[in-house]
Amino acid sequence: MKKINQLNISQVLLCLFICSLFFICVITPSFAEQANKNTSKENSQSKDTNKNKENSSSAIKNPIELTKQHKEDLKHYLASEQVKPLLAGPDDYLTLVKKHTSANGKGVVILLPEWQQGATNPKAINYLRNALPAEGWSTIAVQPNNKPENYPSTAITLTEQKEENELTITAYKNKLSAMLNAVMNIAQKYPGIVLVVAQGNNAALLVDLYSQEGNQLPNALILLSSYRQSNHDLTNSVNEGFAQQLALLELPVLDLYLKHDNPIVLGKAAQRKSFAKQEMKVYYRQRQLNNSITGYYPEKELLSQINGWLKVIGW
Repeated sequence: MKKINQLNISQVLLCLFICSLFFICVITPSFAEQANKNTSKENSQSKDTNKNKENSSSAIKNPIELTKQHKEDLKHYLASEQVKPLLAGPDDYLTLVKKHTSANGKGVVILLPEWQQGATNPKAINYLRNALPAEGWSTIAVQPNNKPENYPSTAITLTEQKEENELTITAYKNKLSAMLNAVMNIAQKYPGIVLVVAQGNNAALLVDLYSQEGNQLPNALILLSSYRQSNHDLTNSVNEGFAQQLALLELPVLDLYLKHDNPIVLGKAAQRKSFAKQEMKVYYRQRQLNNSITGYYPEKELLSQINGWLKVIGW
């Protein structure tokens, strides 16, 4: 009986040994081979996906810079005799020139739109560009540089924001100054007086430039919805500085803004008028114009205000 049990145990052990050898030699390699196939298939799919991503990313082009886009639009849509290149230091600009169509010429009006906007900006600039020649004015509309990158500053502390903003705006003003001086050289070749019509932030920065020496001054300045953009905690101080510079500026100034305008423009208009009164600024006039669309000047009223003011100061 014991021998039979021992024999059965030996047979069972032998069967288990044989099964183990079969699993190791046959089953396991097949599993490994299948796993390797799956892995290689996944790797190939991953490579194909990466290639597709690379191809799609290379096919998508970066957006065109806004200033360059404005220039290309001007060259494409306007007559070539109106579009004149302008070189100011290392930078090149485009100007749109229209000569007066009246019997007698009064002078030149330089039109400077807000940054981020084109020389044919429909909010006011393009209308004046086309309407003023019939009033006796030759017009030179300038395509300005784009708004500086990283402005206003995104620094954490107020001190850092102020320092970074000053560096950024100083670099922008240097280019703006070179460009305006180059335009003034062209404008002075025409007979008559020279007016500058500037909009938004560029208008405020022009007041800053005209307050400094080394910049050619026009005979008069017209501001459209002028203000200084900055960080929330710096907005009051930079716009107060703008108002003080405007009050001390020795130029006749027409300060226009809209009933439905930028909130900063609306909030700071009274301050500019108050500072001008305190300094007894000669030939300063501020007017609010009624408009139905935010930011857009009523055309006939705009031209009427400009003509009326010019008559008051003798032009």
